Amino acid sequence: MTQTVAIIGATGLQGGSVLHALHATGKYKLVAVTRDVSSESAKDIKAKYPNVELATADIYDPASLEKAFKGADYVFGVTQFFQPAVLEKVGAGNFDAEFDQGKNIIDAAIAVGVKNIVMSTLPSVKELSGGKYSRVLHFDGKYKIEEYLNSKADKICGAAVRVGYYMENYITFSRISPDDNDTVEFSSPLPPTTKIPLIDTAKDTGGVVAYILDNFDDFVGKPFEVSGGYYEAQDMAVAFTEATGKPAKYAQIPHAYLNSEELTQMFKSFEEFGFYGHKTDFLEINEKMDYKHTTPAEFWKNRGWTGPSQ
Repeated sequence: MTQTVAIIGATGLQGGSVLHALHATGKYKLVAVTRDVSSESAKDIKAKYPNVELATADIYDPASLEKAFKGADYVFGVTQFFQPAVLEKVGAGNFDAEFDQGKNIIDAAIAVGVKNIVMSTLPSVKELSGGKYSRVLHFDGKYKIEEYLNSKADKICGAAVRVGYYMENYITFSRISPDDNDTVEFSSPLPPTTKIPLIDTAKDTGGVVAYILDNFDDFVGKPFEVSGGYYEAQDMAVAFTEATGKPAKYAQIPHAYLNSEELTQMFKSFEEFGFYGHKTDFLEINEKMDYKHTTPAEFWKNRGWTGPSQ
């Protein structure tokens, strides 16, 4: 019997990647869960995947999630921190605003009898840093979701995927260098040789989740780091030139430029304690997968992106 997978955030990077990868297998009935089925993004899903069902749900409305999840064998859940509504709640003192999203997803899945769930989470920066950095809410909130999922092991089988540092971030933090009006400059506060676990989020998240569903028992109750490996912060700039032939450079910027205590503590923790606390065991599992992660050079080649507009 064909199994059904309900996918939260199907119009976003992670959820969209899962939708694409699972659709390609031809093995599942897929339900794309989105806030607005009349949005252009939702219409794009229907045009691209005519046999995918669209379902409306609000991540802060448990009843709507229950309706969307009914009949599903698996749920893929992802939460969002950097959204105006969430940041407004945080600004008003609700530091659990993102945790509430994850709790709602898990509780709704349990309420309608879903047996299995994959949640996108992250490690706790507060734990990794021994309490030194306690204000990285978008990491710690996701970790709290992971802990909550594990506490419900008697009601639902849960796997957690900790998605690495988005290669897509390099596009966001890029500009044409004012030094020569030609070189593409990629920036972050990290020293150039800092090792970070990179991921082509829009492509590789789904490939890994598809593998996890095929081997679900191996991943239940323990987190899995989703990244093709550790690269130096400057490697994406080097790979950009390799892939496009265009000049590029990496620029380390002061933390003050971020104008965000959340992001400042995050990058400082990456430098001192590592994104994953320097874990490497996931690399061994990567070798066993029938899926190969995207390298930085492949990311740029696949994107066809040749730099920001001037």
